[in-house]
Amino acid sequence: MATVLVVDDDAPSREFMRTLLNHRGHQVEQAFDGDSALVLAARRPPDVVITDVMMPGLGGFELAHALRGEPETRHIPIVFSTAHYGPDEIRPLAHACDVHSVIFKPAQPATVLATIDSLLRPGRISLRADDQLAETQRLTRSGTWELDLDTRTVVVSGALRDVLGLPSTTLTSYELMRRVHPEDVARIAAMAGRTSWTAEVRVAGTGGTVQELIVSCRQASATRLWGAAQDVTRIREDLRTALRVQADWNAARRAIDAVHRDVLPPALPAIAGLGLATVYLPVPERLHIGTAWYDAQEVDGGRLLLSVGKVAGHDRHPVAVMGHALAVLHAYAHDDPDPATVLARLNRFLIDTRADDTFVTAVVALFEPATGRLLVANGGHPAPVVVSRDIEGHPSAVSLTKAGPALGVLAEAAFPQLGLTLAAGSAFCAYTDGLTDRHNDPAARHGRRLRAVAAQVLGRLEKDRPAAQFLADNIVRDMLDGVAPDDDVCVAVLHAGAELA
Repeated sequence: MATVLVVDDDAPSREFMRTLLNHRGHQVEQAFDGDSALVLAARRPPDVVITDVMMPGLGGFELAHALRGEPETRHIPIVFSTAHYGPDEIRPLAHACDVHSVIFKPAQPATVLATIDSLLRPGRISLRADDQLAETQRLTRSGTWELDLDTRTVVVSGALRDVLGLPSTTLTSYELMRRVHPEDVARIAAMAGRTSWTAEVRVAGTGGTVQELIVSCRQASATRLWGAAQDVTRIREDLRTALRVQADWNAARRAIDAVHRDVLPPALPAIAGLGLATVYLPVPERLHIGTAWYDAQEVDGGRLLLSVGKVAGHDRHPVAVMGHALAVLHAYAHDDPDPATVLARLNRFLIDTRADDTFVTAVVALFEPATGRLLVANGGHPAPVVVSRDIEGHPSAVSLTKAGPALGVLAEAAFPQLGLTLAAGSAFCAYTDGLTDRHNDPAARHGRRLRAVAAQVLGRLEKDRPAAQFLADNIVRDMLDGVAPDDDVCVAVLHAGAELA
């Protein structure tokens, strides 16, 4: 069993650490600031110190400096716990203070325990603090400094001297400050009365360059200040470059998504006796126009013609093929909305206009709300699902697997048509393979998981929400389970009967 000293001005954070470490079998001492921690450490040196960084009075930096300054406590492993600093800021400063590790709030129990275990592990390799500090400063381009307020003399570490290109490790504060950007001089002056601060400072480097530093300042005594500084010029340049790239990417993505939205219908038709909802979820990280579509239009007799499809191929731009396919679908739908006929005519159009390996898969469904009659034809597309309740009210789902070939491949292709009655309260769901074909879930490709998910969602249908939208949203959410899709997801749900209110 080890003794761990937890230092934090936030009582819930101390209690979290105490409960976790006690459960591990460790004894925990608690302090609410650095001063009380020093008293406890002097009375009984702990095996490990976990300290918050930003605290009233003596903060984490000062506490680490003080513990390292006493022979009885200089060997104790110290862990910083912070919610204020980011990794790139705190880690170099922690290393400069001879702090062994950093825990970022809100801390995960496993992270805390793993950190403590690594520090208490028998046989743990331990280098001299001076060697650790020198290597850390070299790799992170950082160093430490001290200022004598009486003589205005600044002493910098050798590493910081090399980073700044200074001629010596000892210089006057005037010599140092004249290299600081005028705007930053004023900001530092405004903070001069504080006992501790951290700021970003620009200084003149060698060869006319400008270096960007993160500088911390702490009060060591009434007449001495000390701190650490890290050259973050390259980090800041990389960040600015990344932000420019991200801004360009976002602009391109917005333009691409706008083009795809213009291809899809701006609104879904409102037809008595049915509910209709769609979800289109693009892949988060892509810079090409989506190749999937949904389309819905009212045809003669108050019927709905619904289609979901996808373009595949390598040569022609998919959005061009998609636009042509939707235009043809619209024209054929009002001439003869029979799904098998629509697919056959679309197939002939693609064959006659094909100039490469591009092809299309699609499901077309025709629904008559007055009778519940549903006709479905499939051209090489993932099998749609019908979800309903049995006579005992239990939800179940079946896949409509009857299908013809993909469109634009075989000139004389036939597309079998399936007819069924969609009872009130039942739903028809068509989708693209982005919903099921996922690298981390191979079993979903066979449709078993989709059928199970669709039945579960129907079983928890909420009466205060439109049924079709509830089904579409929750099927997508449960299928993806919080993981970004590998391909664009397009889902259309037709719910038979009046929408639940």
